This record gives sequence, structure tokens and C-alpha cells, in this order.
Amino acid sequence: MNYNIEELQDKIKTIANLPTLPHIASRLMRIVNSPTTSADTVATLVSQDISLSAKVLRLANSAFYGIPRSINTLNNAVIILGFKIIQTMVLSLTVFDMFNSDDDDAPAVFDRNAFWNHSLRCAVIARLLAHKRKRNYALDPEEAFCAGLLHDVGKVVMEQYLNLDFHKALHHARMNGMSSFEAEKEVLGYTHCDVASWLTGTWSLPDEIEQPLVCHHEPEDATICADAVMICHAADILSKIDADSPAAAEAAVAELDPKAKMLGLDARDLADVIGEIPAEMERASMLIKR
Repeated sequence: MNYNIEELQDKIKTIANLPTLPHIASRLMRIVNSPTTSADTVATLVSQDISLSAKVLRLANSAFYGIPRSINTLNNAVIILGFKIIQTMVLSLTVFDMFNSDDDDAPAVFDRNAFWNHSLRCAVIARLLAHKRKRNYALDPEEAFCAGLLHDVGKVVMEQYLNLDFHKALHHARMNGMSSFEAEKEVLGYTHCDVASWLTGTWSLPDEIEQPLVCHHEPEDATICADAVMICHAADILSKIDADSPAAAEAAVAELDPKAKMLGLDARDLADVIGEIPAEMERASMLIKR
């Protein structure tokens, strides 16, 4: 079924109860870039949620951030890691918890475990690409990681709130050997990127995180934050490549959108990134562990 504009508006109204970003994450998005915000302010805000506080401290002491000393308080975590890492950590943890399933072992058309594993792989690769690109472009690797982790959040929203539509699109994709994105466009007339745009419209996310969620399949549509979108686009493609294949880097270069060349990464860079993925995935895996 393809929807016209009026039908799409009606469809959006049926999911008017799309979740809003919880208070702590939402407030953090608003204050983190203010010059008057202190480490105490951020730590006090995060401490309002005991579970979130514990997860932030656990991650702060994980191998992923490589801090050589123990971090025992939220205040120390904020001071040592910085506002940007705390912001993206809280956002990632919050969104994951919002859409986590209590029945991951049940057979389903949409495999949430596979979904989050792909999302984490994309996040890890986006972070690696941002580090490679950092000397020429100021995209923060932690924002790239967060955008990669959340890039397909529209899919899990569709599974939860637009289940029948989403399953039709998934079935169409499998029967016709096409991507879910193309199947959504063909069958529904809207995509998980559209849903991400509807969802995040009230979340006040940084543009460097929001735009990749909306444009990662069609990076040419990005009118702002084009490099951030392109890194997520490239990471999504690289995440699906067999790292054991000798031709993996060449295949990635061939498949990447031509505009990805703007990232200034060659086959050697991509091969280096692919080689680093297993170790980085191991270091990052605790982000999606219960």
C-alpha cells in the first residue's frame, strides 16, 4: 500500500504516542553546550536516575574508553570523559532502554538482537571512520558512534508502533531480494528514515546525530551535516562486509556513494578500519549487555 500525503498524516496521528525522550536525556541535550553548564550540573542531572547512573559508571570504567584509573563518581566521570562523551553515552543508553524487548528469545519477523548487533557494529565503524577523518573534519567520534548506534531506530519504532506495515515491507524485501529501505518505499510510501524524522523532531538532538538518522540511505538529501551523514552512510555499508574477504576494502569503495570520496578515505584506510572492527566490537559490546 502506498500512502498519499493525507493518508501519511493520518498514519502519523495513529502513532501520536511515539515516545518522547526521557527528562534526563532531553535536559542534557539542552544544557550540554551551554558555557554556564558545570560538571556538577551534569552529574547531578544524571544521578537522578539510579539505573542510568550505574550504567554510566560501568561504561566509564570499561575498556571501551580506556581510562587508566578507576572512576568512582559521576562527577569524576564527567570531568574525565567530558560533556560530549557523557551526552552521547546517556542518549545511547536511554534510547536502547526505551526500545528494548523483554522477550528477545521469542521467534519474530524482526530480530531485535540482530538489529542491535548491527547497530553497534555500525556505531563502532562510524567512530573509527571519524577518528580517521578527525584531522580534516571536526565531527566528534562519540557523536559519530551515537549516530551509528541509533541510525536505524526508525525500524524498531515501526516494529513497535507500525507492526503490520513493517512486516509487509520486510516480507516484500525478502521475497524480492531488496533492502528493507527500498521495500518500505515501494510497499508503504514511507521509510524508517521518515519515522526517525517524526520521532526525533521533538528530541532536540544535535544535528550531527539527527541528520544521519534521517539521511543515511540517501546522503545526497542532506542539506546540513553532510560529512556526518556520509560517515554513517559509509559505516552502514562497511558493517555488512565480510571482514575475512581479501577484497573487502575494494568492494566497500565500489559500493559507497560517490560522495563518500569527500571523506578522503582510500582503500588502505578502509582496510585498516575493517581490521580494527573485531577488537572494537569486543570493547563496545557491553553497551548492549543487560
